[in-house]
Amino acid sequence: MRIATWNIRAGGGKRTARIAQVILEERPGILVLTEFRPDPGRNLLELLQPLSYHVAAGVPTGAQNCVCVLSRLPIELVAIELLPKSLHRWVSVIVPSLELTILGVHVPNQTEIWNKREFLDCLEAFATETGDKRSMIIGDLNTALDEDCEGEKIREAVCLKRLLAAGWVDAWRNCNPNAREFTWYSHRHNGFRLDQCLVSPSLANWVTASSLRHDVRIGRLSDHSMLLAEFSL
Repeated sequence: MRIATWNIRAGGGKRTARIAQVILEERPGILVLTEFRPDPGRNLLELLQPLSYHVAAGVPTGAQNCVCVLSRLPIELVAIELLPKSLHRWVSVIVPSLELTILGVHVPNQTEIWNKREFLDCLEAFATETGDKRSMIIGDLNTALDEDCEGEKIREAVCLKRLLAAGWVDAWRNCNPNAREFTWYSHRHNGFRLDQCLVSPSLANWVTASSLRHDVRIGRLSDHSMLLAEFSL
């Protein structure tokens, strides 16, 4: 099964049809979109109807970027004990037929009004609660280890380090141990691998491949590359 995540930048706007074309080309079984917006998102979901996705999306309180989880298999929302205040950037579901729990996230930037530290605390709590199951954390984590930064470093990487120390596995890094690739660049041309898929210890052996589509970023379809991961589920 192909699982993907992509930050489509501010809902997609006039790029929606081309964004849909890329997704239809890749045909992921599960897709986590970040910076999804419900109003323009309706058009995107209509264009994706050939893939017959089941959809779960965060609910904004205004014109806010959300997370949207799409699955070709039926999904159910799953309750997690500790939830962030920016709940529209957090969608947790289970795919019953695969016994797979998925947390789709868009971690806030340090400069946003949302509390990044509080969000990361909730993310770590999810990892603790679901670490003994087949689980994944996927989306725009807005953090990266030093080796996944070109230029400035991200201080909040301590959270990511704790997850990896607890046995969670970075799917892309596991398949590309010596590579240096970045999914987003700042206006200062600093690169960061922000878009990630972390899998629980019991799911790690099911990852067979992972890659990044940089053409969608280089061609300005979004300001983020798309992350793809293959699982033998």
